[in-house]
Amino acid sequence: MISRRRKLVASSAGLVTAALLLFTTQIAVAADKAGCRDFDGMMRFQNASIALCDSRSFAEYTLPIGKITGFDSRTNEAEIEAKQDLEGRLTQLLYTIPKGPSSAEVFRNYKEYLASAGYRVLYEAKGPDFGPAQGRFFESMGPGGQIVGYSADQSRYLAAVKEDGAAKTHIALYIIEFDDGYNPELRVEKGQVVVRLDAVQSGELKNGMVAVSATEIAKRLDTAGQVILSGILFDFNKAQLKPDSRAALDQIAAFLKSDPTRKVYLVGHTDNVGGFDFNMQLSQARADAVVADLTTTYGINPARLKGYGAGLLAPIASNASDDGRARNRRVELIPQ
Repeated sequence: MISRRRKLVASSAGLVTAALLLFTTQIAVAADKAGCRDFDGMMRFQNASIALCDSRSFAEYTLPIGKITGFDSRTNEAEIEAKQDLEGRLTQLLYTIPKGPSSAEVFRNYKEYLASAGYRVLYEAKGPDFGPAQGRFFESMGPGGQIVGYSADQSRYLAAVKEDGAAKTHIALYIIEFDDGYNPELRVEKGQVVVRLDAVQSGELKNGMVAVSATEIAKRLDTAGQVILSGILFDFNKAQLKPDSRAALDQIAAFLKSDPTRKVYLVGHTDNVGGFDFNMQLSQARADAVVADLTTTYGINPARLKGYGAGLLAPIASNASDDGRARNRRVELIPQ
């Protein structure tokens, strides 16, 4: 991602789930609304704060995967060219971002982040292309009210899904630049970006990609036997760790220090772009870079760490798409 873009940052709980994106220290611009938190380690845009939230342990939800052409206020139902009717645990968050970035900039960051986190895009649209009733739909379907209902001109929308065994997580991401509307719970300036993120979880989760906190690393190593270290970042075709990897490295080091008897392998993986030998060497160099940082920066005994490169030999997704290749470029932690 080019440096002039704004950045998505990890939640205050220390959960890191992104690959390929830049991390920064979150600046406290406005406090999150009491009782609200990021969805299961989902990252937020730089300087964003949660203004409103809602969650239900079980709910029905209509996910638009086509243009929203009409809305009947009497029945509270929308006319949608294509949709998925979902049910499961529902989390709805409304973020406000200080003036500066555009809806297009914020949307691009979220789209890249979701791809790196293993989500597959089902549908995306912008502005009038999403249909004349888009605002009414989101106004009626969750937090924000008129704030999201009256500002569709510069809107961006994306529907995505992530599958994990029998479990599925669907995301509806609606981003606007505020133009008009009133909500007594919010103070938003004209042109300010507002993000509405709805997440529906259904099915049973299996062990797999997790939010990389020190506690979760220990838990998943014991139950799943490996942890995908999303948030370990490298430049294209290079093995030098990006400074933005620090949040993830902090969690790995905290885990290792919490149990000095633990010994682990750090295994580098790549996609299939480039030759076999090159990818094997690159994955080894990246694994070695993580080992070196943990020993030099955090004082972890090098006898507890071994780095190996698996190259392109253990994909977790198809290399036929950008999304799949992004998932395959990763570092994993495995117990010795």
